Amino acid sequence: MKHLTITHKLIALICAMALVVAWLTFNMVDRLSSTAYDTRRDMLQAQVESARSILEYYHQLELDGTLSTEEARANAFAAIGSIRFEPNGYIFGIQYDGVYLVHPIEAKVGTNQMTSPDVSPELRANTRSHVELATSGGGLNEYATSMPGGEPGKLYAKQSMILPFDPWNMLIGTGAYVNDIEAMIAREKRQTTILGAGAIALLMVVAMLFGATITRPLARVRAAIDSVAQDDTNYMIPYTTGTNETARIAKSTKALQDKVRERLALERQQAEDQAALEAERQKNHDLQKAEAERQAHVVATIRTALEAVADGDLTVRCADLGEADAELRAHFNSAIGKLESAMTEVTIKGADITATKDEIQRATMELSQRTERQAANLEETSAALEELSTTVRQTAEGAQDAARRVVSVSQETETSDAIVNDAVAAMDRIEQSSARIGNIIGVIEDIAFQTNLLALNAGVEAARAGESGKGFAVVAQEVRDLAQRSSAAAKDVKDQIGESSTQVASGVRLVGDTGEALKRIFEQIKSARDIVSSIAESAMEQDTTLRSLAETINDMDTNTQRNAAMAEETTASTMALGSDTDALMALIHRFRVSGQATATMAPADNDFRMAG
Repeated sequence: MKHLTITHKLIALICAMALVVAWLTFNMVDRLSSTAYDTRRDMLQAQVESARSILEYYHQLELDGTLSTEEARANAFAAIGSIRFEPNGYIFGIQYDGVYLVHPIEAKVGTNQMTSPDVSPELRANTRSHVELATSGGGLNEYATSMPGGEPGKLYAKQSMILPFDPWNMLIGTGAYVNDIEAMIAREKRQTTILGAGAIALLMVVAMLFGATITRPLARVRAAIDSVAQDDTNYMIPYTTGTNETARIAKSTKALQDKVRERLALERQQAEDQAALEAERQKNHDLQKAEAERQAHVVATIRTALEAVADGDLTVRCADLGEADAELRAHFNSAIGKLESAMTEVTIKGADITATKDEIQRATMELSQRTERQAANLEETSAALEELSTTVRQTAEGAQDAARRVVSVSQETETSDAIVNDAVAAMDRIEQSSARIGNIIGVIEDIAFQTNLLALNAGVEAARAGESGKGFAVVAQEVRDLAQRSSAAAKDVKDQIGESSTQVASGVRLVGDTGEALKRIFEQIKSARDIVSSIAESAMEQDTTLRSLAETINDMDTNTQRNAAMAEETTASTMALGSDTDALMALIHRFRVSGQATATMAPADNDFRMAG
């Protein structure tokens, strides 16, 4: 886009607008087409639903008995057959087997349009599709067929609305060709295309005119800018009095032209000043030459001294440089002297560092070895503590399990104590029942004794009566025998009850003793439960303590391992320091100082040597 001209950009804008207009026009025509087809479909559906309402009305008259079936069908068919609407619309009715019942062409009424050989294959196919659509609930059927008054052999698009009427086993429908809608859509497309093309052409012309009003002033301003770029300060800049963008560019070009005019004047002034400077420069050249020769001597003398210093000879001193550079010579010799003193002290300190380095290496090695041994001992201690912690944890778990079992036994003991108490109460009730039974037996014995006395008196009275009392005497004797047997049986029962009472009393005593024993056992179990619970709690506390101790030992082991690693790193660093110290001493020995001969240089005959 940055390489396009303004005219081209305007044309591109117009083209984009044209595309938008074309797209909007296409959408508008498409919506118009959809609206037209929807309107046609709604019109067809309204006509068919009106016809079905007529059929339902006459069918209701048939059901009510007002009309017979033939009369109702005839009236209904006549009513819907007379319906007409635009464009050229009518209602038709077809039985599900393909026989036409209603049609404006009388010749088709009563003919089977699906099986008759006189019907074209096209019409048979359309009738069959109507029937299939009706049996599936009805709807809009779109198909192509020939049109009356149309071109022979040409098929035209047509829409038919089909609705079923099951009470009379038939369908009703109506249709309309859509060629008028297609013609309307084509006409709208042509009109919108012509209008759009005209609008685009007009916009293109307007864009060209506007582009010319912009590009022509810009071309003149560009020519002015080119002249200013060539340092032409006499060119008349156009359009400097306006307020639009071109005038602003022209004003900026005018300001640039003024700046160029000022630059040219400044260059002329600089040329004059340059000539004056050349004369002054030549004068100073001669003075600089003499000074350069003097400085060359100074530089050569100092270079000789510096070469000796570079070779490691710190005993060298600078020779005479003349009166002007006497201070420089003094500073140079003072600096070399201080460097020599510093190097002497460095040599002494280097020897001390070497000795200290050896001691550090020995100490670091011993520290590394001790740290490794400590790490191994801590690892063994940690493993032992882990085993001890596992044992204590198992003991704690066993104690907890024993505590649970003791609690369970305690509960069972409480239950047994309650059962024993219930048994003692039951024994007491049995003893009371035995006493009541004994009293009842006593009453029975008294009754048997009285019965025996009465039988004896009856026998005496029967004996007195003589022969007439013999039968009564026999009865009295039997009653007496029965009373005696009852008395003997009651005595036996009383003896058994007495023995049972004795046994029950013994049982009550034994059950009571059992209850007391269970109470003592319950107290002992409670004491044992408390002891076992205390043991479990102590074991848990010991387990917690041992775990904390094991974690501490593990942390100490980890830290010791780290210390061992750091000791090894320190040993390695110390070894590296030793190597660096030896290298440093080797470098120091390369320098020669007063009163000392290095390993790399021959001993000096004098303490100081002059260079120059």
